[in-house]
Amino acid sequence: MIRYIAPGSLFLIAILAAVAASGPPSTASWHLTSESEALIPDATLRAQIFRALDAAESAGTDPSISHFKVRAATVVTVNKEDHIVLGGNTEYEVPEAIHGESSLLNHVTTLYGPDVTRHAVRFVAFFSERCGVSGSCGDCRDFQHAVTDYAHLFIVCGQASDHTVRVTRFSDQLVDEDKFPVASRDSLPITSGELAQLTQSAAEARLGGVTLFTTARHTGAAGLSFSGKIYRAAGGDDAAFHYRFPIGGLLQQAATERDYFLRAIVVVGEKGQWPAVSYRDRQYGFESSSFNHEAGKPPIALIITDGLGHFRATTFEAALPHAFSTVNFMPQALKDFLAAHQTQTPTAK
Repeated sequence: MIRYIAPGSLFLIAILAAVAASGPPSTASWHLTSESEALIPDATLRAQIFRALDAAESAGTDPSISHFKVRAATVVTVNKEDHIVLGGNTEYEVPEAIHGESSLLNHVTTLYGPDVTRHAVRFVAFFSERCGVSGSCGDCRDFQHAVTDYAHLFIVCGQASDHTVRVTRFSDQLVDEDKFPVASRDSLPITSGELAQLTQSAAEARLGGVTLFTTARHTGAAGLSFSGKIYRAAGGDDAAFHYRFPIGGLLQQAATERDYFLRAIVVVGEKGQWPAVSYRDRQYGFESSSFNHEAGKPPIALIITDGLGHFRATTFEAALPHAFSTVNFMPQALKDFLAAHQTQTPTAK
């Protein structure tokens, strides 16, 4: 039996309830791409995916700023009974948003508990007018990584125009820090002196911040701009659980000074350990690096260190595969913004 769960606000999730099962959905109208067929050989799982896509079409959304609807659904089996759960995005004010996949997984947890979310959510399905190649935003990657069996999670996109279904592995959107390439001082795109400055500045930044809740993953970060200035920040938590990320913090400092093009960012954690760089912070770095790309400059180098003289280095483009940024949605607006705000015309080193 399939039971449908209506989407709702995260602040009103207590009123969510299953309603009576409806008739069989039109699953015959969906068809997997050839690559996706190899990933989903199980006929039962295929049928669940198609039912979820039918249901996702009616998921409630309120994207008042972007007007981009994220309509998501999944099927979970609880006590041998299948249940469809929906999620949708809501945007407000500055902009802020409740994202579709986060909404969906939160609804599963609210209705059936965290163990079901972790062990019974096998896929997240999106009904979309057109399926591109972008993955989730960094924040949603962090959430899915934390609450699901992410190594076995599938991401599904059903394209409305022709009802093709593309399936990928969520793990394709992840790059663990130990996969960042090992780097020597000589191989980095900054000088040894600049590396030493950034490492020291990041370590000093880490002495500050706010760690009332955050202890094991507290980090500091420092960034060097093409203008030669160094910006730094540490992580900071609060009782409302609105964490301030170090990379995002230093990028905001630089942007406040209209210094929009950075060369490198170094992240430092506990001495002797490689620091974790959250996917939300990688999203901030990726957005900033897209400014570099627009201006014809090299991408920002993302460097992590264990504090013992060892380094790993990559780019935000490589650390956040299948990412998207403002340039994908508003390319001309980004050009106009940089032209209006840029105060310097630095050259790449």
